[in-house]
Amino acid sequence: MTRLRRLLIMVTNEDETLRMDALSSPPPSLQSLVLVGKLEKVPQWFSSLEKLTFLYLHWSRLEEDVLSQIAALPNLVRLSLNNAYSGKQMVFHTGFPKLASLTIRNFPELNEIIIRKSVMPKVQSLYIADCMELETVPTGIEYLENLQELILESVSTQLKNRINLGERMDFEKVQHIPKIYMR
Repeated sequence: MTRLRRLLIMVTNEDETLRMDALSSPPPSLQSLVLVGKLEKVPQWFSSLEKLTFLYLHWSRLEEDVLSQIAALPNLVRLSLNNAYSGKQMVFHTGFPKLASLTIRNFPELNEIIIRKSVMPKVQSLYIADCMELETVPTGIEYLENLQELILESVSTQLKNRINLGERMDFEKVQHIPKIYMR
C-alpha cells in the first residue's frame, strides 16, 4: 500500500459507521481520499496526510471539529464536506495554505460559518448548498481576497436577500468576488 494514491471507502447506507481506527496509518503516497459513511471520530492519522490534495467527507456527521484536524495539511487543494459535521457553527481558525476549492453541502443545523483572517489564502471557489439554517454570508468572507466565485445553492431566502441588490446587508462583504451564483 505504499504506492496507493487514491482511496475510496464507502458504506452501503448512510447510517453505517466507517471503522477508520482499524487503519493505524495511511498510505504515505495518498493524494486523494474519499470517505463515505458515518465517522465516530476523526482518525488520528488525518494530520499525517502530507501528500493529500483532495479530501471528500460524506455522511460523516462528526460531532467534533474536523477542521482543526485537517487545517494543517500542506498540499490540500480541494476539500468537499457533505453532511460531515453535525454542529451549528463551522470555524476556520487557521491553515489551509493551498486550498483552492471548498464545498460545504448538506449541513442541516449549520447556522454560522466563520473565516478568520489569513486562513485559506488561495481559495478561489466557495460552494455552499443545502444549508437552510445559514442566514448570513460567512463571517470573514471578505478576507478571501483570491475568491473568484461564490455559489449558493438551495440556501435560505434570508441569505440570498442579504446579497441581492434589494437588502444588500452583506453586499460589501462579497463585492470583491467576480462571480456570484445563487440558485
